[in-house]
Amino acid sequence: TFTAQLSATAFDVKSDVNALQKIQEMGGLELVMPGAFAEMGNCDDAAYDGRTVVDFPLTGVSITLPSLAGDFNAMTFSEQIPGPTLRVTQGDVVRMTLTVPDGEATPHGNDMHASQVTAVPTFSAVQPGTSKTYCYIAEVPGVYKYHCSGVNVVAMDQHVLQGMYGIAIVDPIDGYSKLMVEKTAVNANGDVTRDRQFYSADALEFQLQYNQLYLTDGNYDQGKMMAHAHTLTTVNGQALGYVPNEIHNLLNNGDVNKNIFFLQPWNSMGLHQYQSQLLFTPTGVHNRIFVENHGNE
Repeated sequence: TFTAQLSATAFDVKSDVNALQKIQEMGGLELVMPGAFAEMGNCDDAAYDGRTVVDFPLTGVSITLPSLAGDFNAMTFSEQIPGPTLRVTQGDVVRMTLTVPDGEATPHGNDMHASQVTAVPTFSAVQPGTSKTYCYIAEVPGVYKYHCSGVNVVAMDQHVLQGMYGIAIVDPIDGYSKLMVEKTAVNANGDVTRDRQFYSADALEFQLQYNQLYLTDGNYDQGKMMAHAHTLTTVNGQALGYVPNEIHNLLNNGDVNKNIFFLQPWNSMGLHQYQSQLLFTPTGVHNRIFVENHGNE
């Protein structure tokens, strides 16, 4: 019942008998994002069949956070932007519970984005003072977005762009591959030879999550969003932010007050990302970077 658009020509699969033939001639259709989470019939332990169960509790709550544009009234998962990262192995069961505390001004939801079922009405909105739980099997390795589904989709842009987003990383069941780097060398005879170097699958890992803020007086401004007039572009919740400056300075300079790059006036030993910092990695180290663009730009 879907309508595919090929070469700017739309056709309905169920009414166009040549549709499947056209798709086949083009080499088939590749889904932009596979369904990474297969629906569980229920959340009873008996249904897990011995699979590893990973609990993923989240709290949907509004708080005030700092930014380069001043304080802004944020909506968050568990009081942080981005929300906590869900890290599982292919084949694991994800048991996600969302709690919205009493006093929260609006209901919240959670859409795993790669789910094979929609969050609404399967999960739907969680009212203040209540909790809901649902379960999935992590079937496909990759990096996936999760986000607030808004109040049954209404105002979803506000919830997501005010901070209610995060990522789920599904590691392959057989682990990651070694890294092969191919170089050339000149031997004593002047001949050029090929030199292949292999690095362990173990890697220094980074997460980069992008989004935009649309703010007026610290509050979300839908008009600015519609006009694509963002206030700030953020990395991991802060403009140009990656890791807290104090931690980096202590590890690399031996002094929490010695900055190699300074942008924002906030820093914290409590791992709050209040200050921007260069992304740092030593040479000769295998790096693995998980990237997700949550914004609408």
